[in-house]
Amino acid sequence: MNIIKLVILSLCISIGYYALSIVAIGQSAAGNLLWRLNSSEFPLLSHLAQNFIGIGLAALIPAFLVKSYEAARQWIAITIVILGAMLLHGNIHYMPWDPMGIVRFVNNTLFYGDIGAKVLFFYILLLPVLWLLLLKRMARI
Repeated sequence: MNIIKLVILSLCISIGYYALSIVAIGQSAAGNLLWRLNSSEFPLLSHLAQNFIGIGLAALIPAFLVKSYEAARQWIAITIVILGAMLLHGNIHYMPWDPMGIVRFVNNTLFYGDIGAKVLFFYILLLPVLWLLLLKRMARI
């Protein structure tokens, strides 16, 4: 029963992470996140920095919730959160819980995407893990 609760909690957190990351991607696409630092010389770097900050802030919330509520099995929970968010990102034009969403997300971003999409894949994958490691380190201090 505890595993079922872990999976349900992680999937609920992944829905929130998906929604927050979509908002962050939209804000950076509109150029509203670092609007004072928008550079006409290096628009790709400006866009990547905006995505880093937006998705980084969006990744803090799931990492904090996993650290707070599932400290014993935090790595399993954050893995489910990341896979659930990738599933939902891959299913933007399909049924929300279609299992092929992860494959679509990996194909569209990592294999067939431009440099911005590839970096976005690693932001979504690694930023919650980095926040979890940072929160774990801060708890030890």
